[in-house]
This record gives sequence, structure tokens and C-alpha cells, in this order.
Amino acid sequence: MFGALWWLSCLPEALRFQQAAGHAQAAQANVLQDLWQRNQSCEYFRHHGLKRQEDFRDKLPLVGYSELEEWIDRCARGQNNVLCSEPIRLFEPTSGTQATKLIPYTASLKAEFQRGLSAWIADLYGFKPALMSGRAYWSITPPAERPQRTSGGIPIGFEDDAAYLSGWSQRLVRSLLAVPKAADLDETITQLLHCTDLKLVSVWSPTFWLLLLERLKTHWDQWASRPALAARMAGGLPGLWPQLSLLSCWADGPSVRFLPALRADFPNLFIQPKGLLATEAFVSFPLLGRRGAALSLRSHFYEFLGEDGCQYLPHQLVQGRTYEVVVSTGGGLYRYRLGDRVRVTGFYRECPLLRFVGRTGVVSDHCGEKLTPDAVELWLPTRAGPCFVAFEAGGYVLYGEGDLSEAVREGESVLGHYYHYRLCRQLGQLKPLRAFQIEENAWEAFYARMESLGRRRGEVKPLALRLEEDWSRHLPGHWL
Repeated sequence: MFGALWWLSCLPEALRFQQAAGHAQAAQANVLQDLWQRNQSCEYFRHHGLKRQEDFRDKLPLVGYSELEEWIDRCARGQNNVLCSEPIRLFEPTSGTQATKLIPYTASLKAEFQRGLSAWIADLYGFKPALMSGRAYWSITPPAERPQRTSGGIPIGFEDDAAYLSGWSQRLVRSLLAVPKAADLDETITQLLHCTDLKLVSVWSPTFWLLLLERLKTHWDQWASRPALAARMAGGLPGLWPQLSLLSCWADGPSVRFLPALRADFPNLFIQPKGLLATEAFVSFPLLGRRGAALSLRSHFYEFLGEDGCQYLPHQLVQGRTYEVVVSTGGGLYRYRLGDRVRVTGFYRECPLLRFVGRTGVVSDHCGEKLTPDAVELWLPTRAGPCFVAFEAGGYVLYGEGDLSEAVREGESVLGHYYHYRLCRQLGQLKPLRAFQIEENAWEAFYARMESLGRRRGEVKPLALRLEEDWSRHLPGHWL
């Protein structure tokens, strides 16, 4: 009942998206006009000399978080009308490459997220109506330990994932949740085991779902000994959630290699790749039967940086080409470089369909080797547990389960084709690629280290090349 009500509440926005998809240029022009009208008096616009809407792209610079940090800090101290004219309701923390970022949230930004989510849910439930009659697990991860308010008294962090929504949509979603509140791993598993009508699991990283399953299997007797669960657990893992039919998670870019592990215990589970969602912006959402995720045209104003150095609007994108995403949102981030690269896989009417390719600017460079994730993903093996490359003790190390001998030989051969890496090896600046064999069930150790660095479990990306070093000190295993 509640699922059907949520679906019905999403239909009006889904119809508006359909109209926008047929007129992408006009839809984006309307988004920019609304953004300008609401915030034209803010200090950030005045600082850059904006006097009319046409000045937006001409006078505002492309920025990253570091360029906005002083502005955001002023907002956190409680100053008004700095980045936007609306009050900032809260700051949502997210992990940056070097430090935690605080993203300002306004009522407008929440509405922008809700537009994208509504269009996705309307499509998903419309094509798979059986999902409406059961409950769902949406990843609600414990927030990192931090002050609950900024120095200006503004809250930090949402109470849970449903808080991204507004009004009665928020209440409807909470009624559908198998785990209504943020909980630790054991409590999350306990609540999931009691959810006999679980039909949908929506997590960010596929590794987080693998972490839950790993802990459940490792400590199976802990739950199987409870009288209320013993009968259900007697049949093993496949019988725990007989109605589970869909898993929504990252399944593009570096996440692809975890798909076999996801299907190992639930071979009939339909895995729907998520679109591109960041703490800062809702970029795209999947449409069933379409190759790629639809740009959420009604959420934000988008620009794209091409590999040729030029800037493009959504209606100017070309199928098959790769771009970096730039967003302008109702939260006060204007012409903001997300750092995500996408490839255009096609179009839904006039709306671009996008596939996440990877992050920009992720380079490991200790002695001039300039190693990038693309160079590693060419040969990285598929493993159920953590599998990645990182720097340690003078050279790069492949960390993963099982026999890694062949992968190391192939990896050293492939990396040798990259000029800077080859030169560093020839000069003796880098040791040869080595292998560290991780014990099975190592996800807990992996996530424990990430949490010690201030990263929240649900937002840790499964990167092929990690910039954190000395992983052998944190993962159970041995050198090969």
C-alpha cells in the first residue's frame, strides 16, 4: 500500500521529466532562469560582477571545493545571503581526497534531489510493480563522529537517507524501510533478517552489501541461535529473503568487477546500476531498458567539459564521447566541478544517457610515474573481496584474495607500456609490482581503515587505484 502511494506521488514529476526530455535545451534554460532569479542578490554573484542572467557562464569561474571553502566557512559561521539567498538548512559531510567537505543544503537543493528520485522511482515501480508490495533496505550508514552543529549553529548531517525528501514523501519512504534508522552492522543485519518481505536493496557501493553478507556468513551462528531466526536460517542464505528481486548499486566504472560476487549468493537477483549521485548533486538516474542513466534535466543546471578543453551544454553532447560533469545547484554551488567523468551512451528523446567512467585527477605520483586508475583497470583481476593497487614501501602492490601471481606478471607488463612508470622502473626509483594476498572475509578490515580516515562506509568507492598507502598493516594476509 505505502509503495503504491509513493509511486503515485512520483508520477507528476515523472511526467514533467518526460516533457523536459523532449525539449532538453528549453528545460535547462528554465532551470538556469529559476536559479538566477532566486539567488541574483547573493554576495557570490555580486562579487563576480553578475548583473544579468547572461553573465552566469561568462563571469562565474569553474570551481572545485577548495575555491569555495572560504565561502562555505562563512555560511557555516551563520552568515546569510553569501552563496545563495535561501537559508542553509544543514551541511552534509562527504569525503574529499584529502579532507572532509561540508556541502550546504537548502530547501531548493532538497527539492532538486527529490525531482530526480521521483522520476527514477516512477520508472522503476512502473516497470516492476511487485516492488510496491514489499519493503526495501536503503543504505543508512552511521555518520562519522563529528560535532552536530557548525559554529554558527547549523546542523551537520541528515538524520537518515529519507531526510533527503520532504513532506509526506519522507513519511511514506520511512514506512517502507526495513531498517528505519541508522544502525551498526550487527543491528542492521538483525533487522534485515526479521524483514521477511524484503524486495529491494539500494546501497551506494556494492562492497557495502558484500560487507553485510560477509559479516552475516562469518558470524552465522550468532543469529542462527536466536529462536526467532533459527527456522528461517536453517535453509541457508538463499532462503532468507525469498522475495528479494532487485539490487540498486554502483555498477559502472571500478564497480563492474564486483558484479560476479554480488550474484554468487543471489544468482537471480536483478542488479540495476545506479545513476551518478553525489552529495553535491543528483546528476542522473537509471531508466529500465535503457543503456545508461538519464541526465536529471530538471534537477540542476549542467555543463560538461570535453576532452578537447571546450565546454558544452546537455543538448550539445555527442554519443560516444567522454566529459567531465559541472553542476550549478540550489545549494549555492555554481559551475562546480564534480570531478566525475561520464560517457554518453545514447539519448532518451533529447535527454543524454550517461555512464560513469571514473574520477578526474586521481593520480598516484611518488617519483614521477603518474599512475592513473585507467592503467590499473586494464588488468586488475575480479575478486569477491577487496582488490586494488596502492603504493607501499617503494613500489606498487596488488592487494587481493587468491593466487595473484599471474595478475602481477600481467600488471607489470601492462604498466611497462606507460612511459613514466617504465622510466621510474628503469632508473630504480620504483620496485617491481608485488602482491599481498588478503585473507577471505577482509571487508571489515578494509572498512575499518576507511572509517579511521573519516570515511563513511556507504560512500567509499571501490577504486582500482587507491591513494592510501601501507595497506599490509591493516589487512589480514601475507606477502607473496
